[in-house]
Amino acid sequence: MVERIRRAGWMAVEAAALLIVLCLFLSIILGASGGAFITDVARNATQFLQAVPPGTLLGVALLLGLYWWFRGRRTN
Repeated sequence: MVERIRRAGWMAVEAAALLIVLCLFLSIILGASGGAFITDVARNATQFLQAVPPGTLLGVALLLGLYWWFRGRRTN
């Protein structure tokens, strides 16, 4: 039961991340004529990424990479 909830949660997170990336790409392609939703999501994402210091994003990416690397080694 917990495994199904965890899997469903990760699917929702992945879908949300894909939606944000899709809105960013559509905003680049369509520009201001993309609609209110696409431009608002793109503006919020860029404001968030500009507000976070670059070292923080790099640190989070490295920690996630190390986690997946150690997890892969443990299962083999």
